[in-house]
Amino acid sequence: MSSIIRFGSLYGLALVIGFYASHLALGTTPDYFTMGEMVGYSVMFISSLAVIMGIKDYKQKRSPAPLGFMGALGVGLGISLIAAHIFALYNWFYLVFINPTFTDSHIRHSKHKIISSGLEPRVIEQQLAKLADYADLVSNNFTQSMVMFATVFVIGLLFSVVSALALRTHRK
Repeated sequence: MSSIIRFGSLYGLALVIGFYASHLALGTTPDYFTMGEMVGYSVMFISSLAVIMGIKDYKQKRSPAPLGFMGALGVGLGISLIAAHIFALYNWFYLVFINPTFTDSHIRHSKHKIISSGLEPRVIEQQLAKLADYADLVSNNFTQSMVMFATVFVIGLLFSVVSALALRTHRK
């Protein structure tokens, strides 16, 4: 249990530090939205290494007792759940207090990119309609934070499955 809490907290803290550092380094201008997304997903994948380290730590602490796939998966999912909660809280805090204009700026920037893309008017109209639907979804800070919760959890789930397969104790 201590491995789950410790590595889940480390995973969540790494996400928060990585995202806040990218906010400080890149700023909030729309020119850096694409780079910010690349940095953000890189931070998510790199910090997900905490899942592997947490499962490995848990396995070493229970040695010589075997650790099966389901046990290792449970540890990884626990770590991912803690990190996803921490990051969802940070995301809500970011949207409400640190950068409350982020969503509107992002939607305006996306709309400008679509209009100036040079695509056929029909395609532009379709993309603008999709953007309007997306804008409705992310206009609520809670909903946007839950999307980020799900993103971190799904990435953690993938790392958990692969790690559980790789780190399980094989039966003799």
